[in-house]
Amino acid sequence: MPCGEYFTSYEGRMGLLRWRIQRVAFLLALPIPLLAPFVLSGSLVSTVTLIFIFVVAVLGLHVMLSYAGEIVLAQGAFMAIGAYTTARMVNELGAGMIPSMLVAGLLTGLIAAIFGLPAWRVKGFYIAISTLALQFIAVQFFFTREEFAPIHGGTQQSMPQEIGLVGDFLAIESALQQYFFALGVMAVFVILTMNLSRTGIGRMFRALHENDLSAEVLGINRFRNKLLAYAIGGFMVGVAGSLYAMYIGFIDPGFYGIDITLLHYVMLLLGGMGRVWGVILGVGSVELLQHYLLDFLTDTFPDATALEPFVFGIILIFVLILEPKGLMAALGQVKEYLRKWPYAY
Repeated sequence: MPCGEYFTSYEGRMGLLRWRIQRVAFLLALPIPLLAPFVLSGSLVSTVTLIFIFVVAVLGLHVMLSYAGEIVLAQGAFMAIGAYTTARMVNELGAGMIPSMLVAGLLTGLIAAIFGLPAWRVKGFYIAISTLALQFIAVQFFFTREEFAPIHGGTQQSMPQEIGLVGDFLAIESALQQYFFALGVMAVFVILTMNLSRTGIGRMFRALHENDLSAEVLGINRFRNKLLAYAIGGFMVGVAGSLYAMYIGFIDPGFYGIDITLLHYVMLLLGGMGRVWGVILGVGSVELLQHYLLDFLTDTFPDATALEPFVFGIILIFVLILEPKGLMAALGQVKEYLRKWPYAY
């Protein structure tokens, strides 16, 4: 606790911004994302927009893995369900982005809960196989076959150049508008995820993560709360899939392979599990690293751009060797060092 600050109520103790320095830092940082697109290049604005979208997706994984302890290998399938649902609602019904996102999230959450039903009997890596089955069924079978076009609307679909928020109201037609829309959605889910960990549901998730047997002895329904974690996480990833469809403007099953699941795990582990700020830091670090690394190789070694994944992997391995608990843990050590400096005690 900073010197000279103390709590006079439980509400103050449980606040998201508890210390004066946190509130000052928040107020100083608030204008940065609002002003950034006006000073950044077009390619960098596009990269930051993608960061906002992937933050929502990895927050869903964060709820399922970091909170509830469930290994999920169907991030690509969840995003595909959200994307195809959104494309069909926008193209055929003209529903707009917000209603399409909500329906896409609800449908994805329902399907995630259905494929989480094996949690009744199994857990750990065994339940992960169930979600991996969804990845193969959805991406490599269902969305790739035209026989199911009456359901998913077609293997390949394009999104309109202009998409209204609700119907045709307040159309999103430029990269700048996509940036601010993705920023707003990300901010909502960041706040909701932070508050989820402080609710009774979040505490039950963490209890099941730490020791599900002890949690059941305390009266926590393991099966119901596991399904709830799948539903909440699936909803968030489905919304991210909806935003991703708007971002790329074209959907194809090849965009939602197992590689996007692995990428999200890299982002979560690099940032640090268990912290929402770790999700944001991990996603931002990975995407910006890929962006600048590709620019560097293009400018310096034009014939070696194919080595970008190799160099990227080497850098990730090096970072994780230095700090296995992620970048948030490294920043925590730096903060502790500066708090004690210049004394060692």
